[in-house]
Amino acid sequence: MFASSTPRTRPLMQALVVGFVAACITLPVGAQDEQATDAFVQSIKTPQFESTITVAPEIIMESGLGSDLVSTSVAAARKLAVSAAEDAEASPEFFRPYLVDERWDVTLANATFVSVLGTHWMYTGGAHGNYDFSSVIWRRNGDGVGDRMPLADMFADGMRKESPLWDELSRALLAKWEVEWAKRIGQPLGEDDMTWRDSAERAFVFHPEYQPVVTLLPSTQGDKSAGLTFHYSPYILGPYAMGSFSFDVPYPIFEEYLTDEARAWFGGEIKPSAQEND
Repeated sequence: MFASSTPRTRPLMQALVVGFVAACITLPVGAQDEQATDAFVQSIKTPQFESTITVAPEIIMESGLGSDLVSTSVAAARKLAVSAAEDAEASPEFFRPYLVDERWDVTLANATFVSVLGTHWMYTGGAHGNYDFSSVIWRRNGDGVGDRMPLADMFADGMRKESPLWDELSRALLAKWEVEWAKRIGQPLGEDDMTWRDSAERAFVFHPEYQPVVTLLPSTQGDKSAGLTFHYSPYILGPYAMGSFSFDVPYPIFEEYLTDEARAWFGGEIKPSAQEND
């Protein structure tokens, strides 16, 4: 399909792939209509690449948030389609088509926030695909619009490295991980598992270049959140065969570190349907 990908021809390759992808994209009419009940589902295909992007209808109806996620997801797919075409031409004998499945779902929606979780599965060669998570906490401004809210803005000290908040979170998350490990393996942590315990300890502390993937927990009080859920993709806390991990942290564990405003956003108990990972 493409000529040799020299520096002079690569811009042409990129233009052809982006044009091919753009021709495959048709946004649904009235995607952000307040009466919309269907999820946004977009399939993108090229000879070397195939992806499906699914966005829950509640997200599509949220002014600003739906268009934000759709545009960034489609842009990322276009970029990966170009990479797939380049890899296919560079090593055609080893290349296998790239596959992507991306889903965005709501974890909580109330008068103040819409919390969403993105699950991104990808195969770009090798023995198997893998998946990871991303999240958005969207604050509603009350005038029909909203904006992304960094998790750190909920805490008085901004979740800085020296904050005692990290000690509280680390203890809670490590304890939950040890319980979940024993549940999945059928026995407590053994001497051979200490490498994974070290990995878990590193994952649960402050990282200057890594923000934890966190969503808001539904509460028995409809206008509140009952806490935070931390999401970890395969390989971070265990071997691939163990899959991903998600841990619910009730708000009393971190309540004292919240800003005065944020304390009003949390309350109640975790809804039973939200306690799958506890």
